[in-house]
Amino acid sequence: PAPSGLTEMAAYIVLSPENGRAQGPDSRFVRDGFSWTAAIFPTLHALFQGQFFDAIVLFVLRSFGFAFMAAGETQGAGFVLLAASSLVYGFEARNRMATRLLARGWKAERVITAVNLAEAEAIYYGEEIEARAEDPVFRFDPDATRPRPRSPHPALQLGMIDVQKGR
Repeated sequence: PAPSGLTEMAAYIVLSPENGRAQGPDSRFVRDGFSWTAAIFPTLHALFQGQFFDAIVLFVLRSFGFAFMAAGETQGAGFVLLAASSLVYGFEARNRMATRLLARGWKAERVITAVNLAEAEAIYYGEEIEARAEDPVFRFDPDATRPRPRSPHPALQLGMIDVQKGR
């Protein structure tokens, strides 16, 4: 839960098949961020997502990690290898899936920021969403229309996918 009543927002990349139509039923929504399933079961997650190269690399890395853990003197190195492979894949799994679909010819239609998948789908397909007056994220800010001063330094990127393109 977000502190002080704020709603946590997530970015969803909407991908459509190569010969599919925009806003078609075959569109896929890929959420940006950490995947617990990918972190806990990285090799199985990669296999079920069709990322066979990732699954092979993870299998080899994790085999070495388990081998190091079985040996007495290298248990620490084995644990670090297992934990690091789980964490890195947990952060990168969704980005790798989106990249794989784009390489297969899918088109990135748009990026939607929403509270959950159902709201992202409602925004994408043009359905009405109830205004949440009590949610400070959706309140009108009169200062938002004023241009903000540009910084000479690039913007900090939060998350794995740069949805704001450096803005």
